[in-house]
Amino acid sequence: MSKYSIEKIGLRYGIYAAVAYILFFIIMQIVGLAHFYWLRALNYVFLFSAVFMSIRDYKNAHKDSFAYLNGIGVGVVTSIISCLIFAVFLCIYLEAINPDFMTAIKENEMFGKYLNPYIAAAAILFEGSFSGITTAFILMPYFKKSHADETGQPVP
Repeated sequence: MSKYSIEKIGLRYGIYAAVAYILFFIIMQIVGLAHFYWLRALNYVFLFSAVFMSIRDYKNAHKDSFAYLNGIGVGVVTSIISCLIFAVFLCIYLEAINPDFMTAIKENEMFGKYLNPYIAAAAILFEGSFSGITTAFILMPYFKKSHADETGQPVP
């Protein structure tokens, strides 16, 4: 497998994003702002940055053969890896490290009584992954202007 394969680039940037999510979460816990759930929307900045940089790096490494679906693929791998790592961390955190935080979520959220650490982690995984996949689709026109860029011929 190449140093610049979809999987390796996606894994690298997925880990970077996951570390950013985890550090942000820990900082929010330390400063006492973790109960403001709307702050988790700031994780999208990390997700967007990771997907953008992973597609950019893949494009730079494959200038002659950069394809639209490969760009989407590296963005998808990046988002799923980052969200999977964060979901596992969150599940461990809510189950073993700070179960009181899970209790607070259950008491303050509309559907909190139905939540447990596993469902919360799964929700984070799906929500973040779909946000990342959507971001990859949104970013690709920026990276892949048109088919004419490759062939020199206009797109029919």
